[in-house]
Amino acid sequence: MSYKKQIAAAVLVTLALVLAFGSQTHLFPSKTERETLTNSSTQDGVSSGKISTKQIISFVKPMETPYITEYPLPNGTGPNSILVDKKGIVWTVGSTLHVLFRLNPKTGELQQYHIPGENGNDDHMSWSMLEDKDGFIWFSQFGPDPLWRFDPNSDSFTSFHSLRAPPFQMKLDAKTGNIWFTTLTEDSVGLIQMIQNGSDPHMDYKINEFSIGNETYPSGLALRGSSVWVTELQKGKVAEFEPVRDNSTGEITGIKKIEELPTANETLFYAPTDILFSDNNTAWMTEHGSSTIDKFDVKSQHLTRIPTAQNGFHVASLPFWLRESLDGSGIWFDEHEGGSIAFLDTNNNTLTEYKLQNNSEVVYMLNLALDPQDPDKAWFSEWNADKIGVVERTAIPFDIHSDKNEILWNDKEDQKNFSTDIEIKKEQSVPQGQHLLSLNVSSSMTPDGELENMTANFSQNRVDLNSSQSVHDILTLYDESVQPGNYTLGISAGNGLVTKTIFYELMVQ
Repeated sequence: MSYKKQIAAAVLVTLALVLAFGSQTHLFPSKTERETLTNSSTQDGVSSGKISTKQIISFVKPMETPYITEYPLPNGTGPNSILVDKKGIVWTVGSTLHVLFRLNPKTGELQQYHIPGENGNDDHMSWSMLEDKDGFIWFSQFGPDPLWRFDPNSDSFTSFHSLRAPPFQMKLDAKTGNIWFTTLTEDSVGLIQMIQNGSDPHMDYKINEFSIGNETYPSGLALRGSSVWVTELQKGKVAEFEPVRDNSTGEITGIKKIEELPTANETLFYAPTDILFSDNNTAWMTEHGSSTIDKFDVKSQHLTRIPTAQNGFHVASLPFWLRESLDGSGIWFDEHEGGSIAFLDTNNNTLTEYKLQNNSEVVYMLNLALDPQDPDKAWFSEWNADKIGVVERTAIPFDIHSDKNEILWNDKEDQKNFSTDIEIKKEQSVPQGQHLLSLNVSSSMTPDGELENMTANFSQNRVDLNSSQSVHDILTLYDESVQPGNYTLGISAGNGLVTKTIFYELMVQ
């Protein structure tokens, strides 16, 4: 098996193994319950109540640390997909506890809606969730009911059975109200199309799934203009598709592949999981296989891999989903195993990672959602910790700076090394316990972010900003037969709560 397929297979195994881990116990106050009934109908693979939906109302106390606030869910929930709706309400779905949750973060009120017909201990992992233009909540499940729609006004569920596979990621086309999705396991891209039924003001839904080729494993998707872009996890490529329409009805009846990148028959991406565009030519991707964020020019096919910082568990961080900041200043992403929610400032080329305060186990942070009312907040799910959380992007008390951002080594040099001055500055009053910073170097050379055939030494590995406004440190890099190529080095300073990273482009000729 090729390295590319080994990486893709490893990712899929990792996703499957997530289901094998347990959860922690949380205590809740007293609860009130009420029953709601909805009308019943079944047609064309669509079912909706007469469903008795038990709703449990409770109040949760948030657990606050600097930058991150967490909200505990009942033991055994297994939250994955997460959404913040237009009103600032947070939604998530239990994968092992078959419940739709509604959290009001302002009051701490947590409402639980039992998903109809789901009982027992079967795992129904929910990977994707969104709010459509009419305010309905859509979510997917890996189980007998692959797609659900919830009406928050009537507390009623509608299930859709006609899909071959549940959506892995869903994206809303704001212009048409259509919902595009990837399936991962069925090598297809799907579409939930809004269809006007005569004079009836209510919309019907037509669902199609379009095959994109065997062993593609479509994961992430992005809507750009009229095109649909998809990451093909197994093939290690990204592909652009154009919708095919019925001229008489305007309905989308298929998709046509426009291009697949890289165009050459070569390995460029290793298990790309998500994609977004910051402009017409620049695509950003997460790569599970290299634990990097990728900046990719779709015209020139130039690729820059940006590594995450080294983490305390010495595991690959596995960046997963991407969300562009609502103010356009950068990109949020979650680290599947890295224990951080990260923000990449695309204007200043710096990375800030906000760390969970968990010292006992690797937490699977599987999904990410932005608050449409606050561009500085990103919500996330903690699958094996039975929590959801929010990180707030605020000013951090330190900064790291270097006057250089490029290193060029060539074979004509007898000995290749590089030294530079790194400045760590106090930006504001440093809170107690946050003044001691550790320095580290990561790279795009290996999937776990470590250096390969290179060593890095700081004149001091830890700096104290308690009494100094700024500290200067010397970083020296030593070449030990680094293979020719282009790499990215991350120089990080962190205090255990937050880490900031700047980058060098290393060109070895």
